[in-house]
Amino acid sequence: MVATFEQARPLRHPTAKGVTLVFAQILPVMAIVALFPAIPKLFAHFGGLPHAGLLVPMIVTIPSLCAALFAPAAGWIADRFGRRPAFIGGIALYIVAGLTPLVVDDLILIVASRAVLGLADAFAITISSALIGDYFGDQRYRWVAWTGAATSIAGTALIASGGMLADISWRGPFAIYVLAVPLLLMAIAFIDEPVSSGSGRQAGNSSRFPWAAAFSIGSITLIASIIYYVEPLNIATILADRGAGSSTNVGLIQAATSLAYIAGAFLYRRLHVRTIGTLLGIAGGLIGVGMIIIGLTTSYWGAVAGATVQQLGGGMVIPALLAWGQARLPFDQRGRGMGIWATSFFAGAFLCPPILSAVAGAAGGLAPAILVMGMIALIFAALIRFSMGRRHDTAA
Repeated sequence: MVATFEQARPLRHPTAKGVTLVFAQILPVMAIVALFPAIPKLFAHFGGLPHAGLLVPMIVTIPSLCAALFAPAAGWIADRFGRRPAFIGGIALYIVAGLTPLVVDDLILIVASRAVLGLADAFAITISSALIGDYFGDQRYRWVAWTGAATSIAGTALIASGGMLADISWRGPFAIYVLAVPLLLMAIAFIDEPVSSGSGRQAGNSSRFPWAAAFSIGSITLIASIIYYVEPLNIATILADRGAGSSTNVGLIQAATSLAYIAGAFLYRRLHVRTIGTLLGIAGGLIGVGMIIIGLTTSYWGAVAGATVQQLGGGMVIPALLAWGQARLPFDQRGRGMGIWATSFFAGAFLCPPILSAVAGAAGGLAPAILVMGMIALIFAALIRFSMGRRHDTAA
């Protein structure tokens, strides 16, 4: 079932709505990457406490876990009680949970606040994804492309900002969550409840849930997410092993290759009318070729080239999957369906490291494992291209 443009009344403040929803898509990135530079400071402060070796890393990882667990529930709440109140409530909860470590010094309470932050992430990512489909219909491709570009730029900026704030104090990076306050004000001002043009119904009226479509979207997103995360999670190690130099140099190289991610997002924007099979075939092919180059090269310049190709494909695949999910899900079940999409995507990020570790053990190291995963990506791209090439199954 392909949804059409459903906003029954003229859309008010469309640009402000789009900017607000793209901003909300950055919150899960903010929840994680801003704290990467603070991990040594957190260990220095809490390292002497019982179970610190387990609990301190959880400060960084537990938001994504909770977002994956609670995204379908967040979507159901939005479908049942309305997108607007659930969205605004989620952002407000995000601000409170995010800023809590600024005023508490108990490791257990901080980890608990981070779990609540993940719950709030589930509302932000799920409902903003649904609202992009609700508001913009067949123009959704414009905003999902901007989502890809914005999250890439924000990730680089947040890591740099987190590093500077971590130099001040272990609490410093948590101050970044004050940036969600303007988002809350924007949501209150510009986000209204979408209405289905089919019957004038608001979100919350139930039709039969499209389990087949949700399973298809979720399973393909899960596989694509596992494949995609191989490079971002491991390229720093490869660059260091290939002689890229200091951690600063590695970080600058990663920032430079992320420009290809932005280019990929806008390449999707140009190609969005193609079938989802074609789009994922192109994106998966680029990701696979990039990883094969990384796996085979013996120089860090070769790794840079491979990472650039991979990021070009990565910039295409996430907007394409997001828009495809929005297109296939009916209006009054879109929140729940996009929750399944978000769960699948976050689950891929969690499953990627153990899967790659198992492949590395069998293949004889990290580089051979990336080579194997690159080949798997090419096979996945070919299967998707030939099994999902139907003209009506698009990401537009």
